[in-house]
Formats: sequence, C-alpha cells, structure tokens
Amino acid sequence: MIRMFDRDGSEILPGEDGTPPPGRVVAWYDLENPSHDEELRVEAALGLEIPSRDELRDIEPSSRLYTENGALYLTLGVAYRTDTDFPDVTDVGFVLSADTLVSVRYADPRAFRLFTASLCRSRDGNGPGDILTRLIETIVDRTAEILEQASRTADGVSARVFSTGADSHPDRATRDLEARLVEIALLQRLVAKARESLMSLSRVASFLQAQPEFRADKTLKERCRSISRDAQSLSEHAAFVSGNIIFLLDASLGLISVQQNTIIKIFSIAAVVLLPPTFIATIYGMNFRNMPELEWAWGYPAAIGAMVVAAVVPYLWFRRKGWM
Repeated sequence: MIRMFDRDGSEILPGEDGTPPPGRVVAWYDLENPSHDEELRVEAALGLEIPSRDELRDIEPSSRLYTENGALYLTLGVAYRTDTDFPDVTDVGFVLSADTLVSVRYADPRAFRLFTASLCRSRDGNGPGDILTRLIETIVDRTAEILEQASRTADGVSARVFSTGADSHPDRATRDLEARLVEIALLQRLVAKARESLMSLSRVASFLQAQPEFRADKTLKERCRSISRDAQSLSEHAAFVSGNIIFLLDASLGLISVQQNTIIKIFSIAAVVLLPPTFIATIYGMNFRNMPELEWAWGYPAAIGAMVVAAVVPYLWFRRKGWM
C-alpha cells in the first residue's frame, strides 16, 4: 500500500493509474507492505532505488546508513506490538532526497499512526527533512511511553513478588512466584526491544547531524541534537529499568528457593520427630524368645507411651528453638 502526503500534511489520493493528481507534489511516500509493482512505480517516479525487505534486514552499519546518488538511505529499528506478549522491532527504511521522503516498512508501528494523524496540523515547514525529523521525534516519544509503561509494570510486579507468601501456603506461594517469573521475562523482552530501537535512533541521529544539509539548516540541526539527547537519556533510563527487572528476577528466584527450603525443612523436621518412635517400635517389633519385656503386664502401654514422648520432646525442642 502506498500513501502520499504533500507539504501541508494532507494525504493525496492517487488517480486510477496510482500516480498523484496533476499539480500535487508529493513530499512523503509511505510504503507499507509494498508489492514489487508498487516499489517499481515509486522508483520510476523518483528515479531512486527503493530498498527491498532483505536489504532492510542487513545489520552492517554501512548497509543501514549511507548516501547514494545524492539521497540519504537510513534503516531504523522501531519497536512495535508492544501491547502484546511478544513485542518486536521492525526495520523501517527511509530514502531522503532533496524533494521527497520515502519510507518503506513491513509492519505498522503505532508511532506512524500517531504521526500521520498529527501531520496535517502543521501547515508549514513540512519539507522532506522536516517530515523525517518529526517522524523520528514521534518514534522517540513513543519509545519513551513504552519505557514508562515498562517501569509502571515493573513496580506492579515488584509489589506482587514481595507480597507473595505472606499469608499463603509455601506450595501456593511457589506457584505464584513462578507465575511472576513469566511476567518478568515478558517485561525484560519489552525493555530489550525498546533499548534496541534506541540504539538505532542514536545512530541515525548521529548520521543525520553529519550531513551537510542538516548542518546548514538550523531547525533540522537542532532537532537532530534533540533526538540524540533524548535517545541517550532514554537509553540510560532503559538501563535503569532493566537493572530493576534483573533484581526482580533474582529476588523471585531467591524467594522460590526460600519457599522450597521451607517445604524441605518441614519434611526434615517430620522425619526427625518420627525417627525416635520408629526406633522404639522397631526394637519391640523383634520376635526373639528371651526378650524380658514380653512378660511385662504394662509393656504395651509403656512402649506406646515411650513412642509418644519420643515424638513430643523433639517437637517441643524445635518449637523452642524457633525452627518451625
């Protein structure tokens, strides 16, 4: 699908042949899941090569940020599906020429929807460079929202982790803590994807600041500096949130270990309490003919009483020591 926008932010509806109406100048081509024919159509209209899906996946810096035939080629990682259990980063390609911006993407990050909804509110300064920098600012703002959401979620998980087991059975507490581990894993994935996007944003901002056309334009230069500062600040905040998540993981594993040790302690105490009565019962369960106690009138009650005492005394001792 191809969406076209002019300099005043209005969307241009294409004609029957897929080209803009006469007299309308396209400042931004937004290609979402474009077909091969759509890519060829835009390439023919602009005389620029549009990066393919495979080319966007290249991880080498020289393949993600470069200049060719007077146009800037950028590949930016953008976090998306952040409201699901499986957030990810999609590679978005940008081709910036003197007159036109082309974006190529194979996903629909929320930042693009937010930006296109607000684009028409700015009636001036919507050149290709302005559109690119404002779009990147929107991506930065959206990434900040993701980190704020992750920070709030981490606070909630922390409260649930440290309140688990206060008034519950050790086995139930262990199951609750294991459920928290799943939440922590999903939260860590979200923050990791946000950090990956921020690294890409920092590289793109640094690349744009080094370009002559951005150094010459005071507005674009300041926007790039602002993007770079925001990306750096958010990266530090993401590292802080990631550290909290790691602490929650360690704490959850430690509490699970404590709960399991409590269960093992109960079994150990039960074994020790039952050991003396078992010893007495074993002795008087032997069938030797010359056992003197066999003739005792009170032998059976005495053996039962000895087993009860042998069980109660260790139990009281453990309670006095605070071991149970």
